[in-house]
Amino acid sequence: MASAAERAVAIQSDIYRQMGVRTIINGRGATTSVGGTLMAPEVLAAMTDAARAFVVLDELNAAVSQKIVEITGAEAGYVTSGSAAGMALAVAACIAGEDPASIRRLPDSAGLANEIIIHRSHRINYDQMFRVGGGKLVEIGLFSGTEPWELERAITERTAAVAWVDSRAVGPGALDFQTVVTIAHTHGVPVIVDAASTVPPVDHLKRWIRDGADLVIYSGGKGLRGPQDSGLLAGRRDLIAAARANGSPHATVGRGMKVSKEAMAGLWAALDRFGETDHEAEYRAHLAQAEAIIAGLALRADTRCTLEADWEEWPAPVVRIFPVAASWDPRQVGDALLAGEPGIAVFVERGGLMISTHCLAPGDEAVIERRLQALL
Repeated sequence: MASAAERAVAIQSDIYRQMGVRTIINGRGATTSVGGTLMAPEVLAAMTDAARAFVVLDELNAAVSQKIVEITGAEAGYVTSGSAAGMALAVAACIAGEDPASIRRLPDSAGLANEIIIHRSHRINYDQMFRVGGGKLVEIGLFSGTEPWELERAITERTAAVAWVDSRAVGPGALDFQTVVTIAHTHGVPVIVDAASTVPPVDHLKRWIRDGADLVIYSGGKGLRGPQDSGLLAGRRDLIAAARANGSPHATVGRGMKVSKEAMAGLWAALDRFGETDHEAEYRAHLAQAEAIIAGLALRADTRCTLEADWEEWPAPVVRIFPVAASWDPRQVGDALLAGEPGIAVFVERGGLMISTHCLAPGDEAVIERRLQALL
């Protein structure tokens, strides 16, 4: 008999068949471009149940926020429509606070303290969201390094916050986090941490608050396995209140960043489930998948494989596959994987293919290895 999870996947797949949309094997991990993650049956059930009644959204958000407080150790929490919205609302909170006149002006923040200091090595594609909330980015340091005096000198009466990006996409040149917190707090400036894609492990949900961050942003639809269009903002009580004042359902800069009652309920269930999950067992299972892919390709003279399995860096092991002596083209192979049947989504980067095991189902690794053997 099919399990509840299998039945849920079958229902989803049937929907896509009716729409004429193919399903794929996800070797990219919990990324937005391929639909985030797969939600557990209890999360889907919570969303379905929430769709049967009306509630006051502020009250529902406050209830889910209590779960955010429990799991992060923060003073307060707030549900956002993904981590990108969390970035915008965090900045809006630091710039406008709860002042109605300032809130109404955003994203026009001229004349307000609106500068967000960010390390040059921390610039990523998504930091545009800091500007959506009214922020003006001020870079410090070099990609290869930053000195404490550079942060000290950058802080002025126009500074609203210092941003810290916890991502595998950043460079090595940032100050250590404790130095950033010490300098910023000495000047009365809050520190915002974007930690969207950093869980599991579970401790990553607590580490930044514990280490002095004032606001921390997480995605709800990645490692937490909640709805893709959900996220959480955790931090100081006054700044969370300001984020709430700048967010939906109010007519503010965050009005379009609304979260449905179904997504809020789903995030609540996902957070509840996350604390009870054996993440180490899941990691070991994904490690076995990564090792199976590498073992299957080990005898090929045209291919070199590496394994990245540092849990502090990746929520699940990653396999990198490189051509030897330009024997094959990574872009062509990546395109062929996605175009095939079943389609397999992987990243093409650093001169090779990158496969995340984070969202692989049991048996997906064998399909990936066979398809690679045929294409190479």
